[in-house]
Amino acid sequence: MIIKTKGIVLNYIKYKESSIICKIYTQSQGLQSFIVNGVRKSKNSQLSIYQPLNKIDLIFYMKKNSTLHRIKESKIYIIYKSLHIEISKISICFFLSEFLSKVLSSEEGQNQKFEFISKSINHFDRIENDFNDFHVKFLIKLSYYYGVGISNHKQLTVYDGSDVIISKYIDQCINDDYDIITKSNNILRNKVINLIIEYYKNNLDINFNINSNNVLNEIFK
Repeated sequence: MIIKTKGIVLNYIKYKESSIICKIYTQSQGLQSFIVNGVRKSKNSQLSIYQPLNKIDLIFYMKKNSTLHRIKESKIYIIYKSLHIEISKISICFFLSEFLSKVLSSEEGQNQKFEFISKSINHFDRIENDFNDFHVKFLIKLSYYYGVGISNHKQLTVYDGSDVIISKYIDQCINDDYDIITKSNNILRNKVINLIIEYYKNNLDINFNINSNNVLNEIFK
């Protein structure tokens, strides 16, 4: 069956000499894995299409009872201004793509969740300054699309005691839009991100680790 849909690239690994296997969150089929042949050839390489959080139009062959499909055609439909240029934004992109690859599923009918993620990425690309807390706010907002919305700091601080500064920061991130500057530092963000990850693990019954969070800690020191 041939499927035409929009997708958000999450990550890829090298496969054989010139191919890749990548995870893409599709609008119509949820999270899917794909093999893309010859994409790493030195001449006319198309590897840039599959950078984390790129938005693409794709046509692919979907095989029943298979976890790996083949892409027929793909192209970027949104050109970002800053996401793949600024080092700190690149690091946040890697973190978000790794997190999403752990919590997204292959179920159909996820259009609202797809639209939220897509619009949030666009917003992130437009923010020019003070975006260090974007990923914290994003994960909090995303929780509502799983039916376990984070609406109070007590839902997170239950995992690690009660600290006034942490509690205040969490409530600010819950209430603030992406554009609003939220005062924080790397230590504070790191603690809250770990609390949020623990919250997702317990409420979605998923066991995972996020390696790129260590990179974020270094970038925002």
